[in-house]
Amino acid sequence: MSAQNLPYAPAQLAADLRALGVAPGGVVMLHASVKAVGPVLGGPNTILQSLFDVLAPSGTLLMYAGWQDLPDFLAELSPEAQAHYSAHHPPFDPATARAVRDNSVLAEFLRTWPGTRRSENPEASMVARGAQAESLTRDHPLDYGYGVGSPLARLVAARGQVLLLGSPLDRVTLLHHAESLARLRHKNVIHYTCPFLRDGRTVWLPIEDLDTGDPHDAYTFEEIVGAYLALGRGRRGRVGDANTVLLDAADLTTFAVAWLEARFGPDQ
Repeated sequence: MSAQNLPYAPAQLAADLRALGVAPGGVVMLHASVKAVGPVLGGPNTILQSLFDVLAPSGTLLMYAGWQDLPDFLAELSPEAQAHYSAHHPPFDPATARAVRDNSVLAEFLRTWPGTRRSENPEASMVARGAQAESLTRDHPLDYGYGVGSPLARLVAARGQVLLLGSPLDRVTLLHHAESLARLRHKNVIHYTCPFLRDGRTVWLPIEDLDTGDPHDAYTFEEIVGAYLALGRGRRGRVGDANTVLLDAADLTTFAVAWLEARFGPDQ
């Protein structure tokens, strides 16, 4: 908590963000724990507003949203249950589909913020607000939603950053992009169908992707980011009460691809 045990004011959070290296015009992908930041005047909205203030109108804030009600489990159900879901499950609507709760309440706050754009891949859905929001989120491929052409690929191309605001090191969604680029001995491909609205009716479309669920080899994202930070790359600081890390998206991706291939490549 700030001096005299008072909640943090927006200007205090903004000063902490600037000291860490967030700057006007930047493109920042946020992973955050509201609780870790501590008491804030105005609550979660203030955390986002502080980032908007620091990035300025020329900057852009990006978060992973996903879809809380993604029906990617239908193949595990009985034929009767599958028929029920197929007949009645609402289609994915980028304007209203809720962000995954486990990925920080701030993802839902950003999704519903005026002016926010959202990509149209349900599972890998990203939300962005700012100068490059449209270019980051448009034309998100349905297949391999963390790979080429994804908002993550565009974050790298934009020389963006990843901000871990009180968030664990294992939450860096960008590393799914590194996995998609790396030559690995294990790349588990999954297939499922998802409902979309097409010409006024619900259509279930097939989707193919790499399995980003359970670890498919003997590494963790925390291990990769920890190795990166151990080299003196990235910046550490505090924003409010939160231990915070700022990472260069392109540099981290290059490092992660090389790290993965050296340990888990096809010849390992």
